[in-house]
Parts: sequence; C-alpha cells; structure tokens
Amino acid sequence: MRRLFRTALATAAAPLLLAGCAGSDSTDPAAMTDGDTTTAASSAASAAEQAGAQQATEFQYEGEFGPATWSSLSPQWGACADTSAQSPIDLHDAIPADLPALEFDYRPGDIALKNTTHTVQADETPGSEVVVDGKHSPLTQFHLHEPAEHELDGVRHDAELHLVHTANDGSITVVGVLIDKGAPNAALGNYFDELPAVDETAELDDFDPSQLLPNDRTNVRYTGSLTTPPCTESVQWIVMTTPVQASEQQLDEFRSVIEQNARPLQDQGSRSVLLDSEGH
Repeated sequence: MRRLFRTALATAAAPLLLAGCAGSDSTDPAAMTDGDTTTAASSAASAAEQAGAQQATEFQYEGEFGPATWSSLSPQWGACADTSAQSPIDLHDAIPADLPALEFDYRPGDIALKNTTHTVQADETPGSEVVVDGKHSPLTQFHLHEPAEHELDGVRHDAELHLVHTANDGSITVVGVLIDKGAPNAALGNYFDELPAVDETAELDDFDPSQLLPNDRTNVRYTGSLTTPPCTESVQWIVMTTPVQASEQQLDEFRSVIEQNARPLQDQGSRSVLLDSEGH
C-alpha cells in the first residue's frame, strides 16, 4: 500500500536527520564533526542529522552556490574545501585486501519520502543495519544521485544510490550502489512512482531495502566524506562494484523533480581504495 500526502517540508523534515548522505538535540547539525566528544546518543543523532536533510544554508550543484563555493557558504562547511579527504572519487586501481567481514541485515519496513530539493530521501524505520567486523550500524536513510557521483575505473554510471548508516558512536558508513540504464528496477519501483515534489512527502509501506543491493556483493572501500555540506569526513565508504539497473523512464522521473545532483570528483590524495572480493 502506498500513501501520498501533502505537508510542509519543514514539518516533514523535523526533527532533522545530513547526504547526502544522514533524535534531535539542540546542537547545530551543520557544526558537528566526527571528532565531537558528546555522548554516544547525541553524537549518533547529530551524525544522522548530517546525513540527509536540507541544510539551513542553501547550496546548489552549479552556479554561485555550486560545489566550488560550498566551503564559503557557512563557517561550518570548511571541510568542503579540503579535497584530499573528500568524496566522491574515481575508484580505480583497487588493491585486493583481506577486509573486515561485511554483513547486511536489511528488513522490510515503512519508509517516508521527502524532497529536500537536493534529492528525494527515504527515511527508514528501525530494524535494518549493516555489520562490519562485528560493528552494527543501523540504516537511517537512502537517497539517489543522478548521474552517479563515484566513478569506477574511470566510468561514470547513470545514477548512484547511497544507503546511509549511523552507529551508536556517531560514525557513518555509506553503501553506494551504482545504477545503469536498462530494465526497470522493481525494488525501486514504488520510490520512482511516488517521488514527491517540493513541499510534498510520501510514504511507502513494507519496503524491503535488501532488494536494493546487487546479488554480487563484491565491493571497494575507502575513507572519505559525505558528498554534501557540511562534507563531514571520516566516513567509511563501501561501494558495490556490480551495478544494478533502472529504466530510462525511471531516471527521467527522478530528473523531473530533482535536477542533476552529483558533486564533482575529488582528489584521491594518499588514500587507498581496497577491493573486498569476498563480499559476494
């Protein structure tokens, strides 16, 4: 069952959950960093706030408020200028490595869709998580970028899904799923069917996030940042190397409510990209 209703976006987004990638307390989410030594609960809430909602200061993907100016739009967004530790990057020449075990425990649940003007964000009900080397990180939300933000061996795919997870200690893990144009994506069918316009929200019942992942779980990992302001760093990225498909019509529907929303590639710097071939 799907329900679509109109409401004020400010109401729908409160309390704020950052995205672009993620409770609520009195702390300004834009000012939070992964190094804050608040309690685990408030740290997790602030990290979740950083990973998905529209920021108080506006930003865009081109023009005078585009990526080149993000660091100057707010005092809390200075990290956006340090490209050596930022995301996205070109995931090339990945080094095979024995990486910590990866386990997805995704379960069906109701999700709320909201148009943040930068993406259409799906806020997850509790119950789904990713476990990396025994550390549990609940899935808080997912959202779409079109075209893809990361490149894989120099190839830019048509879109990229970001599944944002926030652990109790506030650390953020983002799972990226690359998307190519092809057959309709059944798992995302209701998401594309009910894309809300600005000032609208929608709800999808019993949505199963496990169907969003490719069957082949081979992945690459690196340490980067959220791809929207405040560009919080020390984010663990896990990007699936096998793309899934979505139809041209589905991606056109997304573009009809959200203009292109991919941040330009950042410098890899001294960071390594590691290949986990045991992830499947």
